[in-house]
Amino acid sequence: MSAAFNTINRKELLTILKEIVEEDELRIIQFLLSETTLDVKVNWCTQETPFTTNIGTTQGDSLSPVLVIIYLKNALKDIRSAQNNSQQPAHSMPSEIIYAGDIDFIGTESISVENIEKKT
Repeated sequence: MSAAFNTINRKELLTILKEIVEEDELRIIQFLLSETTLDVKVNWCTQETPFTTNIGTTQGDSLSPVLVIIYLKNALKDIRSAQNNSQQPAHSMPSEIIYAGDIDFIGTESISVENIEKKT
């Protein structure tokens, strides 16, 4: 699940959120995602200089799981839309299995799953 939190494209997430939240809520979320600093630990020792990251969302707060769900839902919507516009027959389209932050695609043809990987 941590990979889902760590790999969110914040700019894309904020674009998605513009369509579903009020402007003041968007500003709060933008503030929460900005200027995130991380500490690096090596052999249980924290490095002296934290660094700023501009990807992902904070783990441990109550909003981040909701943001991950919104982000993944939009990604799946884009994949389904691309599948519907493809020339492949419907029975050869892969199905998805979703649990928490993990998504797996199951298909009868490897080419259909490979096409999804290219789009994500």
